[in-house]
Amino acid sequence: MKTFIQRSVRLAALLISTVCILSCSKEKNPEGDNKIPENIRRVNAFIAAYMYDGYLWNGKIPAGIDPQREEVPRDMLDKMIYKELDRWTYVTDDAAAAMNDFQGISTTFGYSPVFLRFGNSSSLYAIIRYVTAGSPAEKAGLKRGDILLTLDGTDITESNYLTLIYGRTVTVGLGTVAGNVISPSGKTYTMTSVEMYEDPVNTYTIIDPAGARVGYLAYTGYLKESHAKLDEVFTYFKNNGVKEVVLDLRYNPGGNAETPPYLASFLAPAADVKAGNVFLKEVWNTKYMEYYKQKGEDMNVYFNKNNVANLNLNRVFVLTTGGTASASEATISGLMPYMQVIKIGAPTHGKYCGAALLQPVVDNKGTLDPMIKNWLLSMVIYRFVNKDGFTDFKDGIAPDYNVEDDLFDAYPFGDIRDPLLAKALSIITGVEQTSGKTSGTTLQAGRDYILLPELTDKLRKDYGNTRQLFIELNK
Repeated sequence: MKTFIQRSVRLAALLISTVCILSCSKEKNPEGDNKIPENIRRVNAFIAAYMYDGYLWNGKIPAGIDPQREEVPRDMLDKMIYKELDRWTYVTDDAAAAMNDFQGISTTFGYSPVFLRFGNSSSLYAIIRYVTAGSPAEKAGLKRGDILLTLDGTDITESNYLTLIYGRTVTVGLGTVAGNVISPSGKTYTMTSVEMYEDPVNTYTIIDPAGARVGYLAYTGYLKESHAKLDEVFTYFKNNGVKEVVLDLRYNPGGNAETPPYLASFLAPAADVKAGNVFLKEVWNTKYMEYYKQKGEDMNVYFNKNNVANLNLNRVFVLTTGGTASASEATISGLMPYMQVIKIGAPTHGKYCGAALLQPVVDNKGTLDPMIKNWLLSMVIYRFVNKDGFTDFKDGIAPDYNVEDDLFDAYPFGDIRDPLLAKALSIITGVEQTSGKTSGTTLQAGRDYILLPELTDKLRKDYGNTRQLFIELNK
């Protein structure tokens, strides 16, 4: 069986000649052509070659797009994307940052903010969903649920809010809520960003309500680099008699395609894991499915039968929001045929497909085109299907129990007063658990703790939809 990564590498190799032909065939524009710089034409050719060939929805690309005449690569790609289903394909001219981000390394303050607007005004504010251990944000004293009201002594607006993500040194002023009013608390914190690995194994603990031995894990990104830590967590759970697991994926936008079966293999029934049963199947576009069929390629993804810390569960509780996406949804859907997956929170994002990170190589040795080597295309190339054929959940996977994730009244990860966790514990023990009351704040009706849609669209076009910025839109 070839892995997803191996198939992506093969796709890149197959397209090398196509990229070279498209990028080099029109080195000189015909007389009368608009004068597009050569580097832009090369970027356009790189994008077009991959999109026409390996894009999952390549049959939906409109006719009439000429890569030699497009002035802005991102705008050309935007014309090619099948917007009815695809919210995730993007291109960036900062390949190094995108690759580091995929590996959990970034220059960061180490927190996950979401931005909301004060009514119809231009002023914004942010709420922190979580903070990474050892980060500047943690060292400064920031925590989950904190409201950021000011930035360097001024209001947060559309013109400066990115400083809270990409700035070097910032001073933030906190707010406090009373009713429907946010007022300055008088507290300020100063942080300087650092390059660091943001461990997605954010919090894990064992909770023991009524002797139930519940393992709780807050996991914020699917990184291959976290596999060793996952081994550690589930070995700890297994050695300490954990019988139930609450997997908190409410802010997990996904990541590495090899991690969902790895994580699921700790949870699923032992017999299915040891047998190496099918976890998911990859479905590429028609051309590549036929190609892989001719090559005898196995498109299935299997449980990790060498897992040594499998808990042999018959059910798992998963906490979800609109920020639960991609690999998180693969984990949920892949487990559903084998065990009861009890979902608590809100509908997931609805990303049932995987992408490849592709760069403009010019030979089969992986040599990058020196003129455009900083560019990277993240392109959707397959959708995943579970053993029972479940896929195409574009509106997300619905929860079994709707529970509001109220960031205005947030509790630390693993705190039994957290309403989503409390609901899981109530089901496990059969005894209603005391949870915190939702704040009742209605500062933004119908909020889903969002990055505002217009800001998300700007980020996707200007920066690429990286893991740090991949936050669900308000539905």
